[in-house]
Amino acid sequence: MLNTDCIHMILENRNKQPIGFVILFGIENRHGNIELMRIVITDKGKGYGKEAIGLIQEFVFSQLKAHHLWLDVKDHNLRAIHVYESTGFQVEGKLRECIRTDDRYESLIIMGILEREYVSKFKEGGTST
Repeated sequence: MLNTDCIHMILENRNKQPIGFVILFGIENRHGNIELMRIVITDKGKGYGKEAIGLIQEFVFSQLKAHHLWLDVKDHNLRAIHVYESTGFQVEGKLRECIRTDDRYESLIIMGILEREYVSKFKEGGTST
């Protein structure tokens, strides 16, 4: 069954080699809220994640005309949180101990960026990548 509310994308480097994937959810959300449900980069430490997030933001706000792009990230994943903050995402809240893993609970940080914040960031000399 086709799910038109979800987009899967393969990320490639400049040599067209796959380096990861992205899942966006809520494409048909009438409020314009799209979730960056998953981003996986297999070749870490080369700036691909930051570049991919910039391209995702450009796609979501320019092509899909979204109002709000959001995600959740485990609160101990400081590397990812730093990348998201460096691309304009802001902390919007925290879901405390909402995921059970083996013998403990983990919390999620909710982060988001609004279309106007993306436009402002882009117009102030920042790049989308």
